[in-house]
Amino acid sequence: MRFEYKCVLILGTGGRTTRILNEYGQQGWELVTVVWAWHYFKKPVR
Repeated sequence: MRFEYKCVLILGTGGRTTRILNEYGQQGWELVTVVWAWHYFKKPVR
């Protein structure tokens, strides 16, 4: 299986971060890891 990857800098409070993470999840992105404020995502390539 092939994946597409994305790295996103998310700064802000917990509520803002939660909203952004939920938006990415609804788009099919899976959170892989977090390093400081950098959030790494992947999703299958169709």
